Amino acid sequence: MIPAYLFDHSFTAVRFLAGFILMVLSYRAFLKSKATAMLYLTFGFTLMTIGDLASAIYYLDDLHMYKVVSQTFDILGLAALIIAVEKVT
Repeated sequence: MIPAYLFDHSFTAVRFLAGFILMVLSYRAFLKSKATAMLYLTFGFTLMTIGDLASAIYYLDDLHMYKVVSQTFDILGLAALIIAVEKVT
């Protein structure tokens, strides 16, 4: 049986990798288009990726701090994504 911490860390690594790929792709799209909406899109993905990394670090100290950090960065990242979508329409 796989230990729970190993299972959890593997999901965290996959989520970070997916966020990093989205961040790089959106940044490249911003460099091509120079659109403000793409800048907000990049910023949103960056916040969510950094939040995932920071929550993995704080997970070692306190479970409640992990949730606060993760959800705060997710909310800020989603707000930036909403602004990006609004800029396009």
